[in-house]
Amino acid sequence: MSDAAKSTTPPPALLLRGVVVRRDGRVTLDVPALTVEAGETLTLVGPNGAGKSTLLLVAALLRRPDAGDVRIAGSLATRRTERALRRRVALVWQDPLLFSTGVLANAASGLRFRGVGRREAERRAMAWLERFGVGALGERPARGLSGGEARRVALARAFAVEPDLLLLDEPFAALDAPSRAELGPELAAHLRVTGTAAVLVGHDPAEALALGDRLGVVLAGRLAQIGPPAGVLARPASAAVARLLGIANVLPGRVVGTEGPLLVVDLGGSTVRVRPPEPAAGWEAGVTLAVGAARVAASAPERPIPAGWNALAGVVANRALTPDGVRLTVALPGGVRLVAALADSPTGSLTVGAPVVAAFPPEAAHPIRNDAPRPAGDGGTQAIPRR
Repeated sequence: MSDAAKSTTPPPALLLRGVVVRRDGRVTLDVPALTVEAGETLTLVGPNGAGKSTLLLVAALLRRPDAGDVRIAGSLATRRTERALRRRVALVWQDPLLFSTGVLANAASGLRFRGVGRREAERRAMAWLERFGVGALGERPARGLSGGEARRVALARAFAVEPDLLLLDEPFAALDAPSRAELGPELAAHLRVTGTAAVLVGHDPAEALALGDRLGVVLAGRLAQIGPPAGVLARPASAAVARLLGIANVLPGRVVGTEGPLLVVDLGGSTVRVRPPEPAAGWEAGVTLAVGAARVAASAPERPIPAGWNALAGVVANRALTPDGVRLTVALPGGVRLVAALADSPTGSLTVGAPVVAAFPPEAAHPIRNDAPRPAGDGGTQAIPRR
């Protein structure tokens, strides 16, 4: 890259390096390195207590790490600079935290705190209230808003200050399904149009996959995996990551041989062949298979199975209707359960107790080494090593 090109490349909106946070002598956050580029949206998912909110506090410069560096838009946060750098960050909490004033005054408050005159602050805030569809509520008391309206006002307040970095803690929490479905794409569109970098923390893997340019999985205070959402979903680094992402089939198995590039895996009564992202030779016996329910077909025993697919005979243990079709749980020998998500397949005869064949191609199952919590292969996905 030429010097001219380097000079026009914006610095990362957020850079964490060697960040450690301790509480009561215990490490609650350990991030060797994390970069959020200008204009990028990073979504973070993890269970309660995993350290996601602590990471947001560090990024917002509201919690000094016990070790490590934080940079906002290229500037190092220190005791002397952090106050000015906080003005370049906007944080939206799960609770919108609106003041006991009108909607417009709330939306303008971030600008007012930054020294913008009242008339100009209200003009800019009103533009964002209108973009989020709540401009008509400007004169209403903020405390009387619905949950969805309050969330829109809080987002308008954050966007109005034109931050280098927008931090969002569970922005769709407690909203009903229609409100979540509407607000998510709106937020993504505003981030894209403004080029605002964002870190969005949530619990719902589906929302994280839909909104983020990259997806990070936080477990026990560490980034267990980070990468493009499709890559993380297709190649989870560990069984814990796979379960957190909602992958329906996380199956312990044992490698019993190879057939060319395929691993032969015993699931405790059924044998399957899977295609590893690394050469088949050298895999240890212990392995976990992650298989998405949508990749599993299920049919009556007399129906043909595509050549080369794994075909597992069992019985229907459970059948449930979903908005997208039918979800079958198939009981296999050895107590193994395999979940299949079926759309428009003819499943009328597949009632509970009926014989069934569950099938999936070798490439549908991602094998995970039981002794190494890292993704096999790259594909733009990386696991963050522990210290």
